[in-house]
Formats: sequence, structure tokens, C-alpha cells
Amino acid sequence: MILADRKTPPLSKPTPPPSLPEFREFLLPGGFRARVARVARLPEVAIRLVIDGGSASEASAQAGVAALTARVLQAGAGGHSAMELAEWLDQMGASVGSGVGYDSARFSLHSLSDSLDDALDYLSTVLLSPDFPEEEVARIRAERMDEVRRSADEPTELAGEALSEAIFGAHPYGRSVRGQLDTLESLHPAEVEGFWRARYRPEKAFLIAAGDIDPEGFADRLENRFGGWSPREESGSAEAFQGRAVAAGDVVLVDRPGSEQSEIRIGAVGLARGDEDEVPVLVMNAILGGLFNSRLNLNLREDKGWTYGARSGFSLRRAPGPFVARAAVDTPVTARAMEEMLAEIAGMTERPPSDEEMELARNALVLSLPRQFETTSQVAAKEAERVGYDLPADWWESLPRKVRAVETEDVIRVAAKYLGRKELTLVVVGDGARIRADLEGLGQVREPPAP
Repeated sequence: MILADRKTPPLSKPTPPPSLPEFREFLLPGGFRARVARVARLPEVAIRLVIDGGSASEASAQAGVAALTARVLQAGAGGHSAMELAEWLDQMGASVGSGVGYDSARFSLHSLSDSLDDALDYLSTVLLSPDFPEEEVARIRAERMDEVRRSADEPTELAGEALSEAIFGAHPYGRSVRGQLDTLESLHPAEVEGFWRARYRPEKAFLIAAGDIDPEGFADRLENRFGGWSPREESGSAEAFQGRAVAAGDVVLVDRPGSEQSEIRIGAVGLARGDEDEVPVLVMNAILGGLFNSRLNLNLREDKGWTYGARSGFSLRRAPGPFVARAAVDTPVTARAMEEMLAEIAGMTERPPSDEEMELARNALVLSLPRQFETTSQVAAKEAERVGYDLPADWWESLPRKVRAVETEDVIRVAAKYLGRKELTLVVVGDGARIRADLEGLGQVREPPAP
């Protein structure tokens, strides 16, 4: 019997880059773009349809209409009621989901290959022939308003919304995707249909399909269902960022009397998706607060024991989104925790990352990447992400090499560029009577009206 040598670890092998199938692109009448790849792992097809109908394209007086529209589409279309549409999905065993962010509205479809034609019929019906039934619009609007009311009782939601408003002000990035009570209340079928007509246009949409399909045949299937989707009159563009609502360096205190914990947020305007600094920023943030072993978490959780977790991240959007560092701490240590977080942020330039930190960050980003392409749905989603932000064709394949090329000097440079103390805004949701005086030592304290 041959015994394994357990004293010597096996040699590690280089991690292969993500393996993506070859996508073929088709342009349908009206400007609707489709990219299709054959992935014959299982008899299934995954589709992502992306539309330039995110909340950043809303008028401020109609905040929340983008998310409301996406949910209303499956509540009645092509003469089918919401119940009939649900039964249609059940019978073919397919799933259709929707989501709205600041930059786009996204629809996902997953079906077996045998039921693909029926699934495409369903998708084209809800997207191109919605009925906007008054009772369903009212029902979903009421649900959204309840979500807004509930968020006003959640410290984590309050902190996030207060930070966004402080940084972005009247810009759409400064408000929640779900909308606001006063604007939601004004949304009726006419307003929802108006947004659909303005934003759901073939030249502002694209579709990604991956699975057990023939690309040429699938293009014909799409044209049969979406070939009549015609461009409409050009709609208005998204609002431009006009500057901060709260001066950088100030402290925004959302008073929550009796709270035993404080929700802390430290934020700044970050960078846009596809910016030349994106990869160095990914590495820098992994060291600062993107991993369990990051500086923020090791300090506040492992060393101080003040929180269950401290994290940071950059929201990369079509326009520069926010950088956010966050933690929830016991009320008595609120100001000290914020001081420690600020010190760790400053330390990214004052205490350069060690070789060990750099290697841990690079490995975390590179070694986790192939797992994001394991399923057909993941492949379709990743390709939709790449196309939606106009990233290079080899973005995912080249990302490991780019991450490995990031040096300590690059991390220091982007930390200084995006996370200088003068660029940061501080937000706390907590018991003002117990923490206000301590917070005044960190900057001018501003208190918005209670929600």
C-alpha cells in the first residue's frame, strides 16, 4: 500500500481565467440587439434582457416609476390577467424575474429548451403589450408605499438613504430606487404607461441568451416576436450631477431616540464602471473593507469587538456612484468607531499595504472569479453586465491579469484620489442625545428632519 505524503502540500496550479462561450451578435429591426451563445451543458436556456429604464432616467416628480413599471408589466398584458400570466408561467415551468437599478431595468428568463418558444411568447407579451390595469397598478403602488414606510423604521435603510442624499442631493442617485411616498402616490396607469412608452424602446434595449440553442435559429425566433418593436420619440436624458447636498467633512445625524446601536456610514463620490482606475480600486477596497480579513473588519470586529462586521465598497454605475464604508456599533462607542474607520481609510495612504495584504486581495479577486461563471444563468448575467457598461470584449478573461498587475503604488494612488478626508461625508443613525456631543468633535453636525 502506498501512503500519501501528508507533510508536503500539493503544488498549486495557476487558476484558469473565466471560460466564456463565443457570443454571436444580431441586430433586429428597430435597433434591438441580441447576443447569443450555445452552452450545451443542460437542456436549458437563460436570457437577460436589459432596458435603459432605470431610476436615473426618471423625472424627480415621478421617483419610483421605473421600479413600479417593471413590476406592473407582469400584472396584466396581452389581454391576460395577472393570474392568467402566473398560470402561463407555471404550465411551461419557466421563471421570469425583473429588477430595476439606477442604470437599467433587467428581466431574466430561465426555461427548458423544449419550452423556449412558449417562454419567448410570454416575455414578448409582457414587454411589448402590457395592459396597465388600474386595479393592479393601485395594488402594486400600495405595496411600494408600504415598503417605503417600513424602510423609515429600519436604521440600515435610513443610514443608506441619508448618505445618498447627502452626497448626491437632487440627482437620482440621491434617492432610493423604490421612490418616495409623495411621488408614488401620484403614479397612476397613465404615468406608468408614459414611462414605458418613453423608455422601453428597441434601440435602448439588448438581449443576452445562453444555453442549449442554435444561435441562427434563435435569432429567427426573436425576430418573429420582437421584429415589430418600433422606435419611439426620443425621451429626455438622465439628470446631471450638480454637486453635493451636504459639504464634505460634515456629519449628518439622523436622530433615533432610544436606539441601542448606531448605524455608521462614511461615503464619497466614487468612480464610474469601466473607469481606468476600476481594477486598482477593486484591489484597494479589498484591503480596506471588501474582505473578512480587511483592515476595517479586523480593527472594529476582531480587535475592538464593537461590531459584527465592518465593510466598504464602491457602487460602480454608469456615472460615478458612491463609496460607502459601514458598520453598526453599540451607542457608547459611536464616535470612537467612526474615528477608527476614518483612521483606517487614511491609513490606505499613510500605511501602505504589505506584500501579504496585496497578495490576499489579488487572490480573493482572481480565485473567486471562475465561480461566477459556473451556470448558464451566470454566464448570461455576466455578459449582460459587460455589454450594459460597454466594457471591452475580453473584460472577464483579462481581469485576472489586470488584477495581478496592480502594485502597491497603484493602491496608494487611488486611495488618495478617492478617499481623501476632504471628500468624505459622515452619517450616523442613532440616539442623538447620547452621541451628539462626541460627534461634534468630528465635524459640523447637521440634523435633517425626522423621517
